[in-house]
Amino acid sequence: MSLYACGCEDENLGKLDFTNELVSFLPAQPVEGKSYYIAVAGGANQKMKYVNTAGLTHVEIPVRKTNYSGKFDPNSCKEFFTADQKVYTSQTEGESLASISITYRKNASTERFNNITDKDDVGDVIEFVVGYNNKFPEPILIGTSNSNNYITNRTFLFADAAKTTIDNYTYTQEFLPTLTLDGVQHDNVYHLYLNQSNQYRPEEQYVQDRYPALDYIEGIYVKEGFGIIYAYSFKDKQIVLSVN
Repeated sequence: MSLYACGCEDENLGKLDFTNELVSFLPAQPVEGKSYYIAVAGGANQKMKYVNTAGLTHVEIPVRKTNYSGKFDPNSCKEFFTADQKVYTSQTEGESLASISITYRKNASTERFNNITDKDDVGDVIEFVVGYNNKFPEPILIGTSNSNNYITNRTFLFADAAKTTIDNYTYTQEFLPTLTLDGVQHDNVYHLYLNQSNQYRPEEQYVQDRYPALDYIEGIYVKEGFGIIYAYSFKDKQIVLSVN
């Protein structure tokens, strides 16, 4: 009898480059002397800025895995693409009702295997994660400690601005030629909203049972040259972003 072994090496299939088709929907850099502001509709403005602390980061996008089971050498290898991504986070002076994280990336997962046959078919996507800061009138026991607040997060994916409407299981993206928000008229705005309302996640149900007013962001409006201009919650709170 002879002993044998099989081996393999992970294979990089190349880089997925940005198409840059959605760059103009990322947070705009305010002109000198102007700043971003965020406010609850009808309330006072809070100064805000977007920060890209890590710059351009690199990720792996797995395509498939092959298992080998040579004698005394069980192992596996994967094939993957590489890609860049940029993450912007909002920073507000003082405690804000909402927080925003924006990731500009390729429309593929870094956590599971992707079915990619032509890398040129993988478009760009902007991932908006909007958090709502629920402040309790009295502390609530969450886990082993008392908490004065709880942040609910919802994710909205903005993809392919050339299409006016995209219907997904979790959200809808629609194009609005014109609309008025908080008394201000806007042209060429994209509305992204959750398809199912009144949906609390399992990890939120414990808090919602003790705080029935628990709220989350249900929809956002995105505009070219600015990014998010407006957001609204399930409990009908309106959040306005502006540059002044």
